[in-house]
Amino acid sequence: MSTRRQFLAQAAAGVTAKPARLIIDTHLEVWTHDPRFPFRHPENPAAQPAVDAPIENQVAQMRDFGLRYAVLINPRVYGWDNSYIDYSLHRYPSQFVAHGLLEPENPKIVDNLRYWVKERGFQGMRFSPIYHPQSTWLNSPAHYPLWREAEKLGAVFNFYILPQQMPMLEDMAGRFPGVKIVVDHLGKPDLRAANPWLEFRKMFRLRRFPQVWISASEPYELSLGGFPYRDTWPFFKAVYEEFGGSKLIWGTGYPRPRWELPMDKELEFVDSVLDFYTPRDRDRILGTNALEIWKFPEAKA
Repeated sequence: MSTRRQFLAQAAAGVTAKPARLIIDTHLEVWTHDPRFPFRHPENPAAQPAVDAPIENQVAQMRDFGLRYAVLINPRVYGWDNSYIDYSLHRYPSQFVAHGLLEPENPKIVDNLRYWVKERGFQGMRFSPIYHPQSTWLNSPAHYPLWREAEKLGAVFNFYILPQQMPMLEDMAGRFPGVKIVVDHLGKPDLRAANPWLEFRKMFRLRRFPQVWISASEPYELSLGGFPYRDTWPFFKAVYEEFGGSKLIWGTGYPRPRWELPMDKELEFVDSVLDFYTPRDRDRILGTNALEIWKFPEAKA
């Protein structure tokens, strides 16, 4: 795998390099301790990251490893304030698209969606029912206007969700086929459970919806061990077999400092650790599938 430095070294030596493949990080959370962007974690108000992971770190990583685009996701620590993602999007408009967070039971949720999409140029929103395991707001009739507005706006919804909550998402996918949906973290199988597959298989019912994609990434979020995360392989393979290579995407979670999985290992996990992917599907997962979901600046399939 060629990094930017390797590419320049090859060019200097007169080596003809293959055209760089399209690599898109579809889940990138950035944050800073800059007081202009205060932390407001909705479940834990005192929570804040120990170190910064600012947008500039991601720009550097994208340069060093040949990533063309990334999808910025507002981290939970900012709560419903999408200001830092907004700042980052407009500082580097040629490299990013953005998703914010919306308070799910705010009576002005439709207006808030419209504002961030139409006024600030966001392309979608992330919802995290995983933090509300007993709640049913995800597919409540009160959310129907939100999904109808998302269809009108062409907004994308991505979900951090528990396996047992998948039937609610299935319900909304059936009701609102015009909303593109991304399921984060491989659907979050619980590897600590006696039988993780019992609940995990509920996600497979989403394969009948053409507007649904699965983020087959961030194995450290699932594994009970370290790299190469062998305990996650059966779940990655099952999702690949169920949904196919055209319905999977890849994301890292955050830029440097990569205290869990450095970027070279992130790419190695897809390129060689998960050896059941075909070469064509690796290219799809790492890049071209994302073009079916988001409108990137000057993106060409």
